[in-house]
Amino acid sequence: MNCILNSIENNNDIDLTLRNRDETISKNKYKAIEEVNSIKNRLDNIKNIEDIVYVIDDCGTGKIGINYSLESILAQANSHTIHHFASISFILHQLNIDYEIKGFGYNPTTPIPKRKGI
Repeated sequence: MNCILNSIENNNDIDLTLRNRDETISKNKYKAIEEVNSIKNRLDNIKNIEDIVYVIDDCGTGKIGINYSLESILAQANSHTIHHFASISFILHQLNIDYEIKGFGYNPTTPIPKRKGI
């Protein structure tokens, strides 16, 4: 997400191959919470979600670029995050590790009596 936000805040093309990873976030829950809050604030400051942005990525055959609306690249980033959560969940399942966060993964509109694990 920072790759996208940094690019739009600096009026640059969004190059998804230039992602940076911060190991601290994966090891320090307070730093992770701080990062989530920072991203939320930065998203709140977006002026026009319908702006057209140029996005560069490499899907295995070299870098290519295409135009996106800002809202579509943000939606793709959200889907990509969900993909990572699913991958982690699959690995935990394969290792027979049962890890439950009460209420996580439930749509807020799901009636509480129908939610399992809460």
